[in-house]
Amino acid sequence: MRTLGVRSSAAYALGKLGNSSQEVVQRLLALLKDEDSDVRSSAAYALGKLGKGSEVLVQGLLALLKDEDSDVRSSAAYALGKLGKGSEEVVQGLLALLKHEDSDVRDSAAYALGKLGNSSEVAVQRLLALLKHQSSSVRSSAAYALGKLGKGSEEVVQGLLALLKDEDSDVRYRAAAALGNLGNSSEVLVQGLLALLKDEDSDVRSRAADALGKLGNSSQEVVQGLLALLKDEDSRVRFSAADALGKLGNSSEVLVQGLLALLKDEDSRVPYYAAQALGKLGKKNRDLVTAVVQWIEQHQDSEYVGNGIDVLWDLVTGE
Repeated sequence: MRTLGVRSSAAYALGKLGNSSQEVVQRLLALLKDEDSDVRSSAAYALGKLGKGSEVLVQGLLALLKDEDSDVRSSAAYALGKLGKGSEEVVQGLLALLKHEDSDVRDSAAYALGKLGNSSEVAVQRLLALLKHQSSSVRSSAAYALGKLGKGSEEVVQGLLALLKDEDSDVRYRAAAALGNLGNSSEVLVQGLLALLKDEDSDVRSRAADALGKLGNSSQEVVQGLLALLKDEDSRVRFSAADALGKLGNSSEVLVQGLLALLKDEDSRVPYYAAQALGKLGKKNRDLVTAVVQWIEQHQDSEYVGNGIDVLWDLVTGE
């Protein structure tokens, strides 16, 4: 058994290393028929990572969708999604796995379908059914897939909206992301995302902010909700809120001052996104230059003054 464990680990490592030479691919292809399921699973995973989607490889992975071992089927589905070969045969093979008894298999199949971007009515209906699955992992992957498919029908939107109140934070996160991708900015949807700006999970708050920025609803309620997140304890939430506000185009004095305050943030990503947001807003409001100049004058002796100078440069040069 030790030898089998070594082969499995070696196959997994080859995928991580990213060497997609013909010799490596051929050796991994041979392992898809190995007697040990761990080896088959690792080989499938590795081939997906390498991204070489030849017909021989795709056929090898398709065969594993019917493997007796659920981990192997799951790895094969994941690999097919990574390869991006969305032929009818591949899509049908993945759709069949959405009814599999193992939740990990269903999860991988949903993820793969999202990667492939097949928005057939059959695929959408199967994924919609999984939004109500008892496994949170499956619900999460189904939400991810529907967001990637980009079919924002009322049925899809309603199904995802329900998940904004899911007990699992990852499901709420995926549902918010999916709704942001679909572009439907109905009042009900916006209200659902606004509620998530106060979610106990920082990743969910961050993703809800991203989604609201993408949807482009610049109502006072949305702007105020995002403004509050500029002072969030989590830096990712702060820069997501800054980025969203830059996209919405509201350049009120309170908003500008809130973004300027982030130029002193300790996490370097936050000043970056705040500067980007100020740059976008400055294209619509040239008075913003005055506010930035005043900020620089007030922070001449600060280690952060360079951030303000960078913003001013972008505003003046129009970059």
